[in-house]
Amino acid sequence: MHPLKGKKQSPEHIAKRVASAAGKPRKPGAGKPANTPEVLWSKVEKRGSDECWPWRGFRNKQGYGRTWINDTGYYAHRIIFDLANPGIIPLSNHERTVCVMHTCDNPPCCNPAHLKLGTHQDNMDDKVSKGRQARFGSVNSPRAKLTAEDVAWIRIQNNYATKRALALLHDVSEATISGCLYGRYYQDIP
Repeated sequence: MHPLKGKKQSPEHIAKRVASAAGKPRKPGAGKPANTPEVLWSKVEKRGSDECWPWRGFRNKQGYGRTWINDTGYYAHRIIFDLANPGIIPLSNHERTVCVMHTCDNPPCCNPAHLKLGTHQDNMDDKVSKGRQARFGSVNSPRAKLTAEDVAWIRIQNNYATKRALALLHDVSEATISGCLYGRYYQDIP
């Protein structure tokens, strides 16, 4: 244990440390342990071969593990996939044409058996096919001002009221009313 750990350092001690460090360039990542394969694997909680292996290090808001190598951030599952299958994917930032996809749909999972390669389009298609894509079309949108009943009523009233009157009545623009009437918007409502 360091003799000053947990104690307030004296101004003389701080001045001595600053003077000794003066003129010495600080190396990138100085003070952080190197992310060797052993260190990276130690951050993975290995379980059964068919179970998810969660990343125990830092996770972002979406739950994906993140790690840094030479001051560059990477997704943990991408690094673990590369450690398990060396040389298959380029890790440099500008060459990320290949995605490492989760077959288990568990963001912190780093089990190589649950990871597969694909393109960005493959990843988006997978998300849609599994129902994880938010569908905000038509009246389901959080920004929608009209209900399905409103749209049906507007279409009925087309012969009896002007677009301006309908727009004022529903607190929307005339363009929105036109879109309802001519099928540009709310196409799923009969």
